[in-house]
Amino acid sequence: MFNKLVRNPYFIFLPFLFLYAFVILINKWPTLYGDEIRYADFAWRLLHGYYSPPAPHIDLWNGPGYPLTIVPFMALKIHALTITLMNALYQYLAVVFLYKALKLITSHKMALLFTLPLAIYPNALSILPILYTEAFTCFLVSSFIYAITLSYTRGRMKYAVIAGLVLGYLTLTKIIFGYVLIIGLVACLLMLLSKKNRPYHILSIKVLLIAFTVTLPYLAYTYHMTGKAFYWGNSGGMSLYWMSSPYENEYGDWKLPDLTNKQYPMLFKSPEGSVMLKKNHSKEVNFILKHNAVEQDALFKQAAIKNIENHPFKFVTNYYYNVSRMLFNFPYSYSYQDGAIVGNIIRGSLLLWASLIGVALTFVNWRRIIYPVKFLLLITGVYLLLSGALSAYPRQLDVMIPVLLFWLGILASNMKKLSIRFTGEENLEDISLPGLADMDIKSSENTSI
Repeated sequence: MFNKLVRNPYFIFLPFLFLYAFVILINKWPTLYGDEIRYADFAWRLLHGYYSPPAPHIDLWNGPGYPLTIVPFMALKIHALTITLMNALYQYLAVVFLYKALKLITSHKMALLFTLPLAIYPNALSILPILYTEAFTCFLVSSFIYAITLSYTRGRMKYAVIAGLVLGYLTLTKIIFGYVLIIGLVACLLMLLSKKNRPYHILSIKVLLIAFTVTLPYLAYTYHMTGKAFYWGNSGGMSLYWMSSPYENEYGDWKLPDLTNKQYPMLFKSPEGSVMLKKNHSKEVNFILKHNAVEQDALFKQAAIKNIENHPFKFVTNYYYNVSRMLFNFPYSYSYQDGAIVGNIIRGSLLLWASLIGVALTFVNWRRIIYPVKFLLLITGVYLLLSGALSAYPRQLDVMIPVLLFWLGILASNMKKLSIRFTGEENLEDISLPGLADMDIKSSENTSI
């Protein structure tokens, strides 16, 4: 009985639930700030029967996934601090489900080893006290990993259905995944042409179609509001505009429409920042802001495309800076960094080098990589590539840390077999995985990791 208890992930990681709650309680601001206000406003609207005001004041800045989770608390008139405490539960469950996914494929010790980094991940802890989507998104990502792995190890369609439902809700929470679904569908359809591993590609397509179906009510609503098909939100245009900035000392990070350079008060601002922003952008931005939100989105996209066409090398450079911000939280336009950059560089470097090693091992052993890892790498790769094309921050990368740890955990648990692969020896023993004997879907390869 005791041995079963100490191996139960809900029990193993329970101390972290209390740690997360403590972090929130001692660090939560007394009032809502920044994006917290927007999520609360959307939840208030849903509580009163609508999501966006009617034209011309349409507001579809983000998807309804996260505001929907806040609605029950607002209906009960629960304080914002209490709502933020849900982040502790979300992060705790993200850790538990990552462990459960790894445990399906690896040993208890290996699953524990590659789950603990998520449990103590500093970036996740720092954002817990804020009413943002990251903890909830991390929970959805871990849940998706677990469901996809179950569909592989158990071979039952119901787990693929659950994976599709979770991915669909993830898309409603982070609307950039709408484009991930579309690109992922195209990629999987193309892979069907190879006639290899067709059952897995078909399963991937089913998961993606289920996810897309979950988003259809929202897409029908946005079409009703804007007359535009597949309209996920009106925030992408402004983000792409700042990402495409052709001006020196501007690195693709997002700026406030009033051009005051005060978006991140924790950064030290150069005094000339607002002056330079107004000089470079005031004429164009002020013209665009005279239009309604949907028109603004279109005009910002037009301006961004023009910037990219006229300054393609600067766009590539800003993309590089975006990747740097996702990894190292640096650089920011017209800003000085404080000492926290050292910790960011250490964490980012570990993520970068671990990922590069993982990419090399995965590339060499691609035919041996199991389906859930391949599918997760497809989804994550498309998501990160798209994120780099917008104003990107550590928040965009942090929510995919469970995928990184799952992927590396699978590779590490089979390191001996992977190292043999480099020697050129091809007569390898089959790698046994839990539950594969009962699968309805069989792999065409005789070895897999």
